[in-house]
Amino acid sequence: MSGNHLMVVQGGGPTQVLNATLAAVVDEARRTRAFDRIMGACSGTRGLVEGAFADLNRLTKSELELLRVTPGAALGSSRFRPSDEDMRRILESLRNLGVKSVLFIGGNGTMEGAGRILRYCAESGYEIQVIGIPKTIDNDVARTDRCPGYASAARFIAQSTRDLGMDVRSLPQPVTILETMGRSVGWIAAAAAAGKESDEDAPHVVCVPEVAFDFDGFVGVIDGAVAKRGWAVAVVSEGLRDQAGRPVYQKTDPVQADPLNRPLTGGVGQYLADEVAARLGIRCRCEKPGLLGRASMLHVSQRDLKDADLVGRAGVQGLLSGRSGEMVSLLPLDKHQDAQYEFVRFEDVAGIERAIPSAWLGSGVDAIPARSGFFDYVRPLMGELKCYHPPLISDVRFRGVVDHA
Repeated sequence: MSGNHLMVVQGGGPTQVLNATLAAVVDEARRTRAFDRIMGACSGTRGLVEGAFADLNRLTKSELELLRVTPGAALGSSRFRPSDEDMRRILESLRNLGVKSVLFIGGNGTMEGAGRILRYCAESGYEIQVIGIPKTIDNDVARTDRCPGYASAARFIAQSTRDLGMDVRSLPQPVTILETMGRSVGWIAAAAAAGKESDEDAPHVVCVPEVAFDFDGFVGVIDGAVAKRGWAVAVVSEGLRDQAGRPVYQKTDPVQADPLNRPLTGGVGQYLADEVAARLGIRCRCEKPGLLGRASMLHVSQRDLKDADLVGRAGVQGLLSGRSGEMVSLLPLDKHQDAQYEFVRFEDVAGIERAIPSAWLGSGVDAIPARSGFFDYVRPLMGELKCYHPPLISDVRFRGVVDHA
């Protein structure tokens, strides 16, 4: 099959803006008129193995516009590590389709897989170009200032924590623990504090995997917050670890493991809620938005949408300029909030997790200090949050007033 054919692969967990990147890739590839065919692998790398592909040339302009604001992974995604036999089948699929250019949209695991496929094809005498495009709500891909998907997840959790605080302080419920996603890093949990305007506001403690979890200290902070206010909200990342590096809570049922044999994350919030209730003798509940935090388009960040569009178009331009074995890397925003990018090698990205810089982390139980470079970083990414009137019960203008009329 002759011609210049492009293959697009979506890998790993979906985000609010993953399809925005896909739409940008298709639109840019069409605009350049450089590709005779644009195809998408169904269900990520697994589609390359099984020969399952979608014809992206058939998408209309209106369909691309709708795709841009659709959450999830329109092509389907997977966490799949090909075997040696699978690699042979991938090569066969690419060769039979005449694919010479491949774009992988995903996180550090996807970048590792992209580099592996590139090397295998080269060693087998089939020359292709491969470019990586970053994506993940976890924000843990190395060598990029931010990952499309993170800003929207951060916006969701910051607004949700603010909303939750307004609810909990109203009745009040003594303690609520909000569990966020984040297997190994705490970028999402940390963002919960970005909506905090005063000491009274939720959250009152944030715990992330980058800081060893101290259970006694955690209970002490909760106890102090309840004694002071009558209520407390804690935010914890699902991947919390203790001083020995062991998960604070982890499911052990092998049926619950993911395709990479990693235990299913989640559940630490309920575990801690039960422990706090038992120790302090007060009601403590857990809230866990889970997948909603990466699926809610009502919370999408406009900066995130722009970044998702930019990296998709940059990936296409990287192929056209002859690049290969590299990932698009977003540079820090300048004072005008303009976004720029560069390219970094797969070897500097693959399998490397980017944690929150230690300078942005607090010491002791609470990982995020009251003033931190983290907030200067995350707030421009999230955009403005919805603000509320403070509770009237705490306003001295409305207290102690008796109407004798």
